[in-house]
Amino acid sequence: MQPFSMIIGLGALAGLLLVTWRAPQKERLRYVDAGILTLLGSLIGSRLMTVAVNWSYYASNLGEIFKVWMGGLSGIGALTGGILAVLILSLWWKTPLGVLADALLPLAGTVTIAAWLGCWLDSCSYGYPSTAWWAIPARDEWGVSANRFPVQFIGAILTLIMIWSIDKAGLHLQAQGLSAALGLFGLSAVILGLSYFRIDPTPVWHGLRLEAWGALALMIFSSVTVVVLLLRWMLSKK
Repeated sequence: MQPFSMIIGLGALAGLLLVTWRAPQKERLRYVDAGILTLLGSLIGSRLMTVAVNWSYYASNLGEIFKVWMGGLSGIGALTGGILAVLILSLWWKTPLGVLADALLPLAGTVTIAAWLGCWLDSCSYGYPSTAWWAIPARDEWGVSANRFPVQFIGAILTLIMIWSIDKAGLHLQAQGLSAALGLFGLSAVILGLSYFRIDPTPVWHGLRLEAWGALALMIFSSVTVVVLLLRWMLSKK
C-alpha cells in the first residue's frame, strides 16, 4: 500500500472517530454512515475531476479510470464530491443540511490534513526548490529530492489551525451550517494561496493552476452560503 493511501486511511479513521464521539448517542451509527458515504462521494468526485482534466490520456486508457490506487486524485474534486454527498444524504434522510454538514466538518479537516502530509510522502503538491533555512527536503514525481518550500506542511498546519478555530467558534454560532460553510471557505483558501508556491505539473488557464480556479469557485460558493445563512438567521430572530 502506498504511503499516501495509508495516511488518508488514518485521517479518515480519525475523522470518523471524532464525528462519532460528537454525535448524539442515539444517532451515532447514522453519522458514521454519513461519514463513510461522504468519503465515498469525495473519492468519486476526486477521481472524476482528475479523469476530466486529463481526459486526453484516459480516453486511450479507459481501464485505468477505476484504478484509483495508481494515483491521480483531485483535492477540489474531493471537496465537490463531498458537498454533493452531504446534500444527497440530507435530502434522502430528511436531515437538516446545516446540521449534517457541521457534524462532518471534523472529518473534512482530518482527511485534508492527511492529504497534505500524504503528498509530502508521495511526491505530489510539492513546492519550488529553496535554500532558505525553513526549506524541507521533498521529492518530486521523478524521485528527485531537494530542499523545497514546505507547501504540504504549511497546508496541513493551516488546515489544523483553521478547522480547530472554526470548531471552537462553532459553539457560539447559532446558524446551522455556518461552521461548515466557513470551513469550506478556509479549506479552499488554503488550496488557492498555496497554489502560487507549487511547481508540480498541472494544466494552467489564464495564468492560474486549475485547482486554483476550482478553489476560487468554492470560495465564492461558500461566501454566498455564509451570507445566506446569516441573513436567514437574522430574519428568524425578528
